Amino acid sequence: MLALVITLVIYTGIVNFYMLYGKWMIAAFQLEVIAEQYDELRSANPNAPLPNGFNIQTFTSYNALPELLREHFTPDDIEPGELFYLNTDKYADLKAPENPIFLVFPHTLKDGKQILLLQTYHARDEDSIYFKRLRKLAFLTIPFAIGVVVIFAYFLWLIGKRLTQPSEKLQGWAKTLSTKNLHEPVPDFGFTELNDVASELHQSLVRVDKFVTREHEFLRQASHELRTPVTIVSGNVELLDKTPLNEIQVRLAARIKRANRNMQQLIETLLWLGREAAPNGHHEKIDYPSFVREAIVDLAYLTDGKNLSCEFNTDDDSGEITASSAALMIVVSNLIRNAFEHTPKGQVTVTLKANKLIVENNLMTCAGDCIRDQGEGIGLHLVRRICNRCNWTCETTILSSGGMRATFTLSAA
Repeated sequence: MLALVITLVIYTGIVNFYMLYGKWMIAAFQLEVIAEQYDELRSANPNAPLPNGFNIQTFTSYNALPELLREHFTPDDIEPGELFYLNTDKYADLKAPENPIFLVFPHTLKDGKQILLLQTYHARDEDSIYFKRLRKLAFLTIPFAIGVVVIFAYFLWLIGKRLTQPSEKLQGWAKTLSTKNLHEPVPDFGFTELNDVASELHQSLVRVDKFVTREHEFLRQASHELRTPVTIVSGNVELLDKTPLNEIQVRLAARIKRANRNMQQLIETLLWLGREAAPNGHHEKIDYPSFVREAIVDLAYLTDGKNLSCEFNTDDDSGEITASSAALMIVVSNLIRNAFEHTPKGQVTVTLKANKLIVENNLMTCAGDCIRDQGEGIGLHLVRRICNRCNWTCETTILSSGGMRATFTLSAA
């Protein structure tokens, strides 16, 4: 389109130039025809009069030309068959409508003699009907160029629309592409490049579908294979609890029980995250304070052997909520677990304020202000992934004591 506009602008300028230059070409052609007609007449009648009339005069020598004309050009300035133009208004001291404009056309007759045809205009003739129409015709090239631009723009729009239809068809096909219609053949989009893109997209989705199928099969098998040993360990630990044990055996059984419980929660979390869709479609009403308190009690074994205390605070605005208990248990347990595991000595504070859970661990192992580069363990990483699944938020802040504050907020129901 840009190239078209530039071409038309250049073309319009050239057309205007030739239309304005054309009036001098017409004048030269007219004088040349008159000279040739006189030459033919002179061949039949040597005494034929020189062509004179209206604003045209004929001279047989340079010296016979008007003095005003001879003041501004010499015989060397003229050449037979070439029009010579002189506007005396440009050389006059005073601009006036009567200042003449001379057109001199030298012509060589068949017998070798030269005649000079002189056509005279005046400056006022620039406003004559002839020149007005000529200028009007020149100005008509501008709307003509605009019309051509509009016509070409319309055809370019039609061509562009025709070319974009296959792309739109490809886009629509890509949006509807799913595992249910992967067996259907790839449509023909009319262009080799678009067909290649569609083929690559189809093959990529086929590979992803096969990968997801393998993942689902793995999770199905892993769910059984991982749960089985954990269940066996849990059953045997329960049997040990019913068996008389000495002090050392009791401590070992307690360690096995804690490790097995930890493994069970980790397996549940990993299997939950490995599913294609978050299993939070089933919501139920939950007593949030009691729910958090039970999680603290279940994880209290992580504080054994540590100089660690835990404080749980709640306000009157916290109460019953509606959420997926499975997802909420994983988040709350991992936040509290993370705080217990990363606090060798200090205090963990769990605060439930307007159903916003704040878990904070303050370390007592730092002298003065110290910030530890503890990063985010697997617990917080899993929490963030679950929050993304359930449209919840969890923000963490490093404390000057070296601990961390985690603020967990449920999305609005």
